[in-house]
Amino acid sequence: MSILSVKNLSKTYQSGNRHLTVLDEVSFEVNPGATMAIVGPSGSGKTTLLGLCAGLDTPTTGSVVLAGSALQSLSEDERAKVRNESVGFIFQNFQLLSTLTALENVMVPMELKKRKDARDRAQELLGLVGLGNRMTHYPSQLSGGEQQRVSIARAFANDPKILFADEPTGNLDTETGDLIENLIFQLNRDKGTTLILVTHDLQLAERTQQTIHIKGGKIQEVTHG
Repeated sequence: MSILSVKNLSKTYQSGNRHLTVLDEVSFEVNPGATMAIVGPSGSGKTTLLGLCAGLDTPTTGSVVLAGSALQSLSEDERAKVRNESVGFIFQNFQLLSTLTALENVMVPMELKKRKDARDRAQELLGLVGLGNRMTHYPSQLSGGEQQRVSIARAFANDPKILFADEPTGNLDTETGDLIENLIFQLNRDKGTTLILVTHDLQLAERTQQTIHIKGGKIQEVTHG
């Protein structure tokens, strides 16, 4: 059984007097533990597709079944529950809370689930990403690479079934980006988490088992690594 099933997914926006189609009849499936990249030029619909797959937005037509839940039939609160239970996110701009320390940022998703081991688990994850000595630092005191490592630790806090990463190395230099890539794939292997990446980096995409090439909101090609 697939962990993510996307069927005939379309997203259209009203732009003045005309309809703007951002995604057009996109379909694919992803198996548990698999790695997949979504690539394409700017404006091709990659990030829109990622948001629909994660239940952050709703499609105009089509369906998304994520971890056994048909997202289009759920309320916003119900979709949020699915995300909290099954999904991890890594964003290009880190999305850390500036008033919280690295440790507190990683604890947030676990505290939302009222986990009693939130602090111990956050310390363990920060150790795994090499930030055991930076736990009390605030985002402004961390480099870009360190902030992204905090966001990776946070993404894995609740042992997600599926991890969505939107340009995870987009704001990093090449050397730091390589370290972050290796860390994401290592955690994917160690935890058995399904990984779906949106990226402009074809070398990064080649590390995944399957790549979906999108242009103009349509799938142009599917390649296998």
